[in-house]
Amino acid sequence: MGKDWNRKRPCSCGCKNLVTKQTDYNHRKGRGSVQVRLSQATFHQLHTAALETGNATAGWTEESEIMWDADVENSDQPEDMAVSELANTLDLEPGPSAHLDDQDVVMASTTSTAAPCIQVVADDSEESDAEEPDEEGEKLFNQFDWDAEWSDSEFGLAEEVPAQNIEPEQLMNEEFEVMLAQFQEELSDQDMAYLRQFALKINTHMTDDAFEMLKYAFPESPVATWKVTKARIQFLSAFRPVPYDCCISSCCCYTGDFANLDQCPYCKEPRFDSRGRPRRRFTYVPLIPRLRAYFLNPKFAENMSYRGQYKSKLGIISDVMDSKNYCALKDTHVELNGKQYTHRFFDDPRDIALGFSTDGFCPFRKRKKTCWPLLFYNYNLPPEIRFWVQHIICVGVIPGPKKPKDFNSFLWPAVQELLILCSEGIRAVDITRGESFSLRAYVITCFGDIPAVSMVMCIKGHNGQSPCRMCEIKGVRTPGGQGTAHYVPLDRSQHPSVKETPSAIKQYDPRALPRRTHALFLQTGHEVLSAPTATAANDLAKSTGIKGVSILSCLPSLFFPTSFPYDFMHLIYENVLKNLVLLWTNQFKGLDEGTGEYVLAPKVWDAIGTATAASGATIPSAFAARPPNIAQDRSATTADMWSFWMLYLGPVLLSRRFRRPVYFSHFIKLVKLVHICLQFEITEAEIRDLRVGFQDWVTEYERLYYQHKPERLSACPLVIHALLHIADGIEETGPVWTTWAFPTERFCGRLGPAIKSRRHPFANLDNYVVASAQLAHIKLIHNLSEELSLKAPKGSELASAFSCPEYPTCILLPPTRSFTTLPQSVIDKVAVCFSTRFSKPMAVIRKYLKPENLQQWARVRRLEGGDDMYAEALYREAEDRRDATFIRYDLVVDRNARFRNHPVAYEETPKPFYGQLKHILVVRLHPNSIPRTLD
Repeated sequence: MGKDWNRKRPCSCGCKNLVTKQTDYNHRKGRGSVQVRLSQATFHQLHTAALETGNATAGWTEESEIMWDADVENSDQPEDMAVSELANTLDLEPGPSAHLDDQDVVMASTTSTAAPCIQVVADDSEESDAEEPDEEGEKLFNQFDWDAEWSDSEFGLAEEVPAQNIEPEQLMNEEFEVMLAQFQEELSDQDMAYLRQFALKINTHMTDDAFEMLKYAFPESPVATWKVTKARIQFLSAFRPVPYDCCISSCCCYTGDFANLDQCPYCKEPRFDSRGRPRRRFTYVPLIPRLRAYFLNPKFAENMSYRGQYKSKLGIISDVMDSKNYCALKDTHVELNGKQYTHRFFDDPRDIALGFSTDGFCPFRKRKKTCWPLLFYNYNLPPEIRFWVQHIICVGVIPGPKKPKDFNSFLWPAVQELLILCSEGIRAVDITRGESFSLRAYVITCFGDIPAVSMVMCIKGHNGQSPCRMCEIKGVRTPGGQGTAHYVPLDRSQHPSVKETPSAIKQYDPRALPRRTHALFLQTGHEVLSAPTATAANDLAKSTGIKGVSILSCLPSLFFPTSFPYDFMHLIYENVLKNLVLLWTNQFKGLDEGTGEYVLAPKVWDAIGTATAASGATIPSAFAARPPNIAQDRSATTADMWSFWMLYLGPVLLSRRFRRPVYFSHFIKLVKLVHICLQFEITEAEIRDLRVGFQDWVTEYERLYYQHKPERLSACPLVIHALLHIADGIEETGPVWTTWAFPTERFCGRLGPAIKSRRHPFANLDNYVVASAQLAHIKLIHNLSEELSLKAPKGSELASAFSCPEYPTCILLPPTRSFTTLPQSVIDKVAVCFSTRFSKPMAVIRKYLKPENLQQWARVRRLEGGDDMYAEALYREAEDRRDATFIRYDLVVDRNARFRNHPVAYEETPKPFYGQLKHILVVRLHPNSIPRTLD
């Protein structure tokens, strides 16, 4: 590239910016960024009008907006200066080293004393390595009517300027910001076509080759190439991902202290290849623009008001807003590194409460490679939509093939944004109120399975000497064993090492466990990091279970360790219940029954497995997926299947199966405790019952299965001890469903089909995550959720449905059959029903039951998200299909039904009954043909 081509000069297009020759050419061709086009037209007009009315910002001039192009290959990564300033305050490094391809840096500066803010925005102008403009790019860009597509609203969306208590006279006035946000130009038909095609590819995980075939499969419908479609979607979304260099083995990301390293500090692998290019990258999808977009959609902004309008009930915990941690934050001023801010946590009802989660995901079945999605959950949304996959915010996937050794380095970009969000906030527009405000967000919970949370918190994990993150209980090893795993029974009085050590605790009181505190937790982590030698640091980490300080400790909204509750899903359904099943089938770590009698006979367990598989034909799909035969294939049983089995099938199938009833009673106690935990509302009395109940259950578990014998220590893993902290976790972070890993696992399940290449699986994941984020962003800011769902409009099925005003809660759905297909016995029952209801003789009733007045329907649907129930007469049987004809119904019971001559005496409350729905009938009686007495 010639030097003259790169030299900056005033742009000839009239935007008055210093640009290179390439950018000057792009501007004259109509390819300028949103800011350039705005400054050429709309911004000048609006600013002139503001000057005339006296509302313009003092000292603002068009020259104050300076743009320049970044040579991303030969310069350091641009960073947000506000973030850098805050990072320096917290003794953090100035910023990660990343390569921002095809992006420009925009600085908005004023004559005020506020620090300027640098942002990364998507720009269609780019520095070319060639002497002359690229012809292929020329063709790509000329396919769009750029003059028609640029709009003022896109400037407001692309701008990401943190609001650091900036006064109106220091920035554009509030009216101007709101005007930009409200000026939403409708997308053209061409853009909608691009969006529908893009949504089809992303939602169906279509390959690039399959997408290219669409234009040949549907020649009458214009379908652009994938490259063109992706470029247009990236432009419409108004934000781009930021790539960061990382280790080829995913040991660390080159951020913070590692920003200037040329090789991995852990595995010593070089950072760059022989051509100077990074060998692997971690793609980060910014959080801030997506949070801002929530308030640009009126419907979604209404959903975001749930947290601000939430009203707590005295003595009841029904959401995270009732938790101790949240309530403590609401009364506290935000403080960072000794600086106290004027605002409190969640002062503004629009402040966003976030939860963070991660989990290891294996791209392939052999589980040799792992990757780690970084997910945020929005607690401002109502519970019924909070955990929908489309509302999960994925900021990136840590590539494999191995587990990260420095998780903090991958969290660095997210923490930079979160520090701004929790301190000064960012400028956003509330479209429903027509005003701008400082948007703030706070992470209040972190959750996942035990290995994932241990990695996030920088602790040793479940096999260490101090394995519990909630308390300081010490683990003990099996005497004479070869393994290094530690176990945590409450009673270890018979263990040889405990007998030999006078100071050792012989028995822990489950009611008074030595809980960890926030201050001591972080102090220990700093002591490990500042230890004089590596050996001293390792010894301290082993004895305390803490091996460092998590970068999340920079966030003042998190409490260590109470903001990191044990995940209920993995704890109960993936560990405790599975361990019990292994014990009952004599397959748990080589342990026999000892002095107990809990092993089930093989024939008994086979019968239980067969009954479990058979139940799948009749249980509604809303309860769980069809369970397999757990006696033959437990590996195919998911957590939700185990949940259904534990709560509904297990108590029935295990009844009278044990040789000693005490084991069944012990299991039922656990089932009752789990039922309480799953309630949407939990009272303080129920929390006390949970605390005492789990203490008694764990104590009895040790007596029945551990039997207080040192050689049976493996029966007391950490997951059994963790049950003692469930009640505290509900008090401190909210009900278990607010922090369980079901939505995280569901999101990971969506990632699997996105992998199309065994050679480049992590690139496939990055592309899918970025594309999904851009599509979701466009749906939000243009209110296209229903149109881009590519499904039939809501209510389209209702066109052929039957509804009746007297039955507002349900509708009938086809197929239908005529009167002639009804057996005479059914017609007689209908006649008896009308005769009883209208107190008329059967002869009168039959006169009006004409064939043309009766019709059969196949389905009845409860509205507002209810189930479909089928009539057995029109139900199409299939071997692998669930039978949805069995229902529950309520009837008012006549207490004198058994006595023919007694008067009717109905009970006050209806009683539930169960049965099979045989027929769904509609009887049409024309008003003119019905006697008044019958009407």
